[in-house]
Amino acid sequence: MGVTVQPLSTLRTQSCEEHERAYGEQRLPCGPDHHAYRGGAMGDPDDIDDVPRIYVACLACYSAGRLHGRWFDVGTDPDGLHHEVLSYFATGCETCGSYEPECPECRAFATPFPCGGEELAVHDREGLGSAGEGYDLEHLCAVAALLEDFPERPVLAYLSEVDRDVEQAREGLRDSYAGSWNSAAEWAESWAEDADLGVEQLWPYVDWAHFAHDLELGGDVRTVEAEGSVHMFWR
Repeated sequence: MGVTVQPLSTLRTQSCEEHERAYGEQRLPCGPDHHAYRGGAMGDPDDIDDVPRIYVACLACYSAGRLHGRWFDVGTDPDGLHHEVLSYFATGCETCGSYEPECPECRAFATPFPCGGEELAVHDREGLGSAGEGYDLEHLCAVAALLEDFPERPVLAYLSEVDRDVEQAREGLRDSYAGSWNSAAEWAESWAEDADLGVEQLWPYVDWAHFAHDLELGGDVRTVEAEGSVHMFWR
């Protein structure tokens, strides 16, 4: 009988940075195999859509000088993604022949890593920003859910600059967003018009950039710059 497949909650994994500290500075060149797989098909690494993805590799192979891994699209279901990863690294189930993610016997009895590795690592990621470190599928899928729910908002920049906690980021992106602008000064002038602050005859003399800066220093708003735009958030 084969080795029991470890569930997502208990699987021992490492980030690429942890592996570098443990095994030294050896790195494999990112040749064609590194970008060979996207989902289940071969593809050009330059032909990339907007779906976030990670490259998962076997650490035993990596330590032996071989890069054995594949790109996986990251959706919103961490358990489904975990079983998809296992189905790639598994040799197969004695009962079913091949690894079937929905089969309880496959999950219990399939041999997970034919190359002898006991650990997995995320060696690369796309579309997840700095939030993609490590083999934390629950976090990565939560980030993917944010990207899906707020496609027009600076999700990755918000996570990087404002709040790394996904649930708190969701609250801020949902409740505090004040739009995308060419500059903070443009937003400040628009807000002043909407707020009906009066003395409109003096507005041509107002330094709106300075006004916006004062509002930010005063804790009223925060700015997040992403892809050439300034995104405004109320605090």
